[in-house]
Amino acid sequence: MSRCIIITSCQSARLREFFDFCDDDFIICADGGYSHACTEEIRADVLIGDFDSLNYDDLENSSSGNGCRVFRQEIEKDYTDTMICLMYGIKQGFNEFYILGGLGGRLDHTVANLQVMSHAIDNGKSIWILDGRNRTTLRNPGSITIQRLDGYKLSLLSYSEVCDGITITGVKYPLTNRKLNHSCTLGISNEFIDAKAKISHKSGKLLIILSQD
Repeated sequence: MSRCIIITSCQSARLREFFDFCDDDFIICADGGYSHACTEEIRADVLIGDFDSLNYDDLENSSSGNGCRVFRQEIEKDYTDTMICLMYGIKQGFNEFYILGGLGGRLDHTVANLQVMSHAIDNGKSIWILDGRNRTTLRNPGSITIQRLDGYKLSLLSYSEVCDGITITGVKYPLTNRKLNHSCTLGISNEFIDAKAKISHKSGKLLIILSQD
């Protein structure tokens, strides 16, 4: 099945500068994310939002809106626009999600987007959040291989109270069967020494972050 891409209103760079779109991507815009899609002539399949960061006239006057389904939300609601986008994508049967943007703006929105990732993996989905300087994913126990990106540091943080059995190789500061808790900063700013880093852990939710200075 194709990927589900969620474009948020908070962007630090042009979308195509940090993400390679595929023709069969299913694209959901969260409110003002639609404006970024229009600017770069990215076809949106669905627009979901309360229009607090998007003028509804922009949608009506945009040719890019042709064929885009619109689900307008109440301003007073229990979920963020991005969470509603994820929940919609899950209902459509997608398993692989990429949220573009949503980092580095308002702190509460950034943390809420980490919560969105947590909801995704609780439902057995794969998810990444990317912007112009950062790439992050949240993982349940298992293993993952991360490709080296020049200029990026690799950090591991426990998103749950404890992550145990953490092993990482291919980096300057390897770990073997170590434990991190949510008050520990041991895993910050590691460096690649190989083309790939291999990460595994046995329990907890592990936050994996790639960041540029």
